[in-house]
Amino acid sequence: MTPRVILHLDVNSYFASVEQQANPFYRGKPLGVCATMSQYGCIIASSKEAKAKGIMTGCRVRDALAIDPNIILVEVDPPKYRSTTEKIFSILAEYSEDIETYSIDEAFVNLTGFVRSFDEAVTLGEKIKQRIFSEAGEWLTCSMGIAPTRWLAKFGSDTCEKGGLIVLTRENLDAYVRGRELTEAWGIAERLAARLMDLGIKDLGELKHYPVTNLMEAFGIKGYELWANLNGVELSGVQTPRPPKSVGHSHVLRRRTTDHRFHEAVLMKLCEKTGRRLRGLDMEAGGFWLGFGTTLGGGGDSVRFLERTADSRVLFKTAVDIFRQQHRAGVPTHVAVGCFDLASVSKQLSLFAKPKDYGLAKALDEINDKYGEYVVMTGSMFGLAKHHADDRIGFRKTVSWDVTALDKRLMGKDVGLAIDHGPELIREEA
Repeated sequence: MTPRVILHLDVNSYFASVEQQANPFYRGKPLGVCATMSQYGCIIASSKEAKAKGIMTGCRVRDALAIDPNIILVEVDPPKYRSTTEKIFSILAEYSEDIETYSIDEAFVNLTGFVRSFDEAVTLGEKIKQRIFSEAGEWLTCSMGIAPTRWLAKFGSDTCEKGGLIVLTRENLDAYVRGRELTEAWGIAERLAARLMDLGIKDLGELKHYPVTNLMEAFGIKGYELWANLNGVELSGVQTPRPPKSVGHSHVLRRRTTDHRFHEAVLMKLCEKTGRRLRGLDMEAGGFWLGFGTTLGGGGDSVRFLERTADSRVLFKTAVDIFRQQHRAGVPTHVAVGCFDLASVSKQLSLFAKPKDYGLAKALDEINDKYGEYVVMTGSMFGLAKHHADDRIGFRKTVSWDVTALDKRLMGKDVGLAIDHGPELIREEA
């Protein structure tokens, strides 16, 4: 009988490795990829050399400079990472039609039926690594986990040596998890680990052999999931892409000012980006929310539309209304917008409202897609510098992949919340 075989691939220190691949002078040196070049900004990816010095993802720029004044800092470059991901995922698509894009640098590949054994899967995994080395970049390394379940495959790639490959089966699983800390498991954070330790479970080996009925008494269905994951019981399988439940964008303002024209220009840009994503997904929103922070606090609210929409102008008007009602004091420091209750665009005509016409919006989308972002823009955004609410990229669910498409290209559609951080080190005008 052909075994069930799942491969999980995780490219190590992805954004930083791509930057080192693109610039040989960065190789072998501590490097941090920043959301923005700000002392208060956040490092969203560290090279292995930076991690060796204690500069981890999430570290503030000023803290990283305190640890190593010579660290190389570069600003995030989303198109460069998407392009590299396209190369990597096009390689994966040659070996299976069942691929789950977990994030921009991670994927699950269902090899069931494509290989006859775990040994063949290892041979295939090594071949994929070699092709990534030769076709995507010799500075890119990836960790791989091969297992009969999705969870074990990711657990393997998360815990094996960086750049390594490990096979986990029911035969070697006991020895592998024995003595490992609870938080090494995918899905177990500090709070859950503390609750497990209250039950007398000190490591993953003990969790694996703990009575499942006792776990379910303590945690409900979550208890069964904990037991099943560590005992090689498949719960989900490789997941096909699903429509997002919400879309949105946020931005930490690089210019701190009381000029509401500037704030509204940023809001327009965020709403336009959100509207474009809705239209690109052929979806409409049933509700909208705005949140913002100021030097004296913050505010925000959400509203439901009487009629679903993907019109950027409607989103902008709603955002401005909420902002004007909620902002009472302080200089705005960050803002976030989002749409929820998403559904596919309905062709049903309303008895009480005019038919929705996205013709103009989609025409403008096509022009901007062809000639560059914001070649055509609304008057509200006129004069706003490009770096305000610019293109950003997140860690999870930032790509949409369709291996059945004829060209099998990475679509590069965000379906999560794109986040920007921090004011510039150098004062910049609008």
